[in-house]
Amino acid sequence: MIRDILLTEKKPVTDGSRKAGKRLLAQTWTHKKPIIVGIVCSVIATALYSSTPLFIKLIIDAIENRDLKKSGLIAAMIVVVFAVRWLIAYLNSYMITLGGVRLVEDLRNMAFKKIQSMSFGFFEKRQAGELMSRIQNDTTVVQMFVTSGISEMVRVPIGVIAALSIVIYLSATLTILSMLLLPLIAIVITLGGKRMKKHSLLLQEKVADFNASIYETIGLAHVVKMFSMEEHEMRKYAKENRDTVNATMRQVKVRASYSPMVEFLGAACLAIMLYIGAYFIVHNIHDPITGKLLTLGSVMALFVGLQQIFTQINHVNSLNLTLQHAFAAAERIYEVIDMPVDIEEKPDAVDMPEIRGDISFENVCFHYKPGEPVLRGVNLKIEPGSVVAIVGPSGSGKSTIAKLLPRFYDVVEGRIAIEGVDIRDAKIASFRKHIGIVPQETLLFRDTIKNNIAYGRMGATDEEIIEAATAAYAHDFIMEMPDGYDTMVGERGVTLSGGQRQRVAIARAILMDPKILILDEATSSVDNVSEVYIQRALEKLMKTRTTIVIAHRLSTIRNADSIAVLEAGRIVEIGRHDELYEAGGAYRRLYDLTLAASGAAGGEISPEA
Repeated sequence: MIRDILLTEKKPVTDGSRKAGKRLLAQTWTHKKPIIVGIVCSVIATALYSSTPLFIKLIIDAIENRDLKKSGLIAAMIVVVFAVRWLIAYLNSYMITLGGVRLVEDLRNMAFKKIQSMSFGFFEKRQAGELMSRIQNDTTVVQMFVTSGISEMVRVPIGVIAALSIVIYLSATLTILSMLLLPLIAIVITLGGKRMKKHSLLLQEKVADFNASIYETIGLAHVVKMFSMEEHEMRKYAKENRDTVNATMRQVKVRASYSPMVEFLGAACLAIMLYIGAYFIVHNIHDPITGKLLTLGSVMALFVGLQQIFTQINHVNSLNLTLQHAFAAAERIYEVIDMPVDIEEKPDAVDMPEIRGDISFENVCFHYKPGEPVLRGVNLKIEPGSVVAIVGPSGSGKSTIAKLLPRFYDVVEGRIAIEGVDIRDAKIASFRKHIGIVPQETLLFRDTIKNNIAYGRMGATDEEIIEAATAAYAHDFIMEMPDGYDTMVGERGVTLSGGQRQRVAIARAILMDPKILILDEATSSVDNVSEVYIQRALEKLMKTRTTIVIAHRLSTIRNADSIAVLEAGRIVEIGRHDELYEAGGAYRRLYDLTLAASGAAGGEISPEA
């Protein structure tokens, strides 16, 4: 059900992020070539960096012995080693990043593909900003993990092992003494990771809600202006913005408190080592384990080596926090990727045979919410090439019929057949590509007028596009635009009037050349002048094809081959205009009410019809 796949419900923090993390690591391995190269480079770069304590010992001992030649040689070796390390570190960063961005590319494609496969009902109840956050923001968090986290996962243990080997070689006793606080450091890291996971997931949900609110407010800007609610929206935005900042700072507080704590404990360990090392040197005490006599160079090398170890341990803390953040983001991304598709083709779905426009609704029942039926046992036969109008009061189910035919929703009971084939048994694309729809409110892409028309049939020539626009009575106003057919329209086509958008939509439908045409109150929200043009364009479009007209202005459907009257989800009358009007039933009441509202009398048709 739709409510089961909505992404607006908050979920408690569970082990789901851990499972998502394992899945993420497995998917990362699909780009193993750049990742492996990056990992190998990371190992080499870390090993070279870990040699620093040895260079420190050698050069300090050489200085103590006043051996300038040896000091110069060691300095030259340091330059060479770190020049090589710089080149390898560059290759490491480049290759790991390449693997990361390719992983994110895969995740975004998978998430977008799943969203595109969702039903019409899902998008009617969606939070677009929340979906955008999951596709863009959460995948960016994942990319940060791949580009830095994977290198850290390899570099940290290698760095610890290499540095630990060196400091044990220098002085096993001092190394052991300096590790006394390691258990406490491990506890701090564990607690920090748990808190980071919790606050990361809460932050990502807050950001998603914030994006959804922004998207909705901007999309409904005309409503805000209409009711002078700018101040209200600014206050609402400021509150949600502050809530997002507060959630961010709660996460920052966790990171900021735990990382310095680990550094402090590491510094305490170093202080212990330095004091004991100084004591050994002053009193000429040999290392009790290795038997070596400590030198100033050894102690300073120990200091650098242990500092490297504790730096790496602190990186474990940062890595843990990064992992928790990334895995929480991965959990949200995989929720999108794993959403069950509510309208799917059957495995054995067939191609719809040649479509002529033979349509039948057979005992169709439907509801959006259980217990609230919208259609009840609708039976309607539509012959190829005929024009059938569906009329009824608001909420009677007219537009629902228009949504069921292309299978934007599935019927609850009964069936809808095209050419005698149940549409649930056919491949969706095989019949949907033959159904053209001109909706009540046309929304266009932020693109050129030409491309918006060509959306009806990708690959159409300029001549075909112009021909379709001319047939839709759109060519003249298009040519008056600054760049003609190459004029960019604003988001959702807001730079065009309602009538102009409708004519572009009709041109798009004409270019598509569908066998079945659905006109869902296509002239109900335009002015009289635009309606004249639109009606003329629709008359051309309706020729030689099966047409279903969802009628708002009943005066526009007098010449329909058949009129079906809906009341409370049932067809209560069906017939031609004259016979239904003379019968004096539901249709006549609707017709007279509509004409009375438009200033016409009795059964006379209004002039603009």
